[in-house]
Parts: sequence; structure tokens; C-alpha cells
Amino acid sequence: MESLKLLTGNPTTGVAPATRRHKANGSATAALLIQIASEMLETSPTLRKRMGVTLTDLAAADKVRKELEKRKLLAN
Repeated sequence: MESLKLLTGNPTTGVAPATRRHKANGSATAALLIQIASEMLETSPTLRKRMGVTLTDLAAADKVRKELEKRKLLAN
């Protein structure tokens, strides 16, 4: 219920609270998304088969993720 209250904003005015947007880090975001997808596909052979992804593909994705993380660390 708390998350629903956060999404609906201020019930008395009907206006969502002002928020500051942070500057997105593309490399960090891409690395995180690759990590999430890889973990999901590693644990689900059925999903992997349905999507046509092999373990070799996941290893290649992990290599790309590590390269993106290196880039992220060098940029900071």
C-alpha cells in the first residue's frame, strides 16, 4: 500500500511531489541491466531455450558487462 501511496502523489492537491532527476550513467545502467538479464537467464533453462540464448551468449554478455563496469570506474 505504501508504494501505491507514493505513486499517486499528494491526495489533497492531486499534484505529484517535485523530484530532482539525477544524471543517468549510461554505462552503469547498461551493466546493471545486462547483469539482471544474465542472472534471470542463467537460472531459467526454459526461458533461455525459448529466447534462443546459449550459455556462450551469456558468457559474452558478462564480458561486455565487465568492460562497461571498467569504463564506469575509469570515468569516476
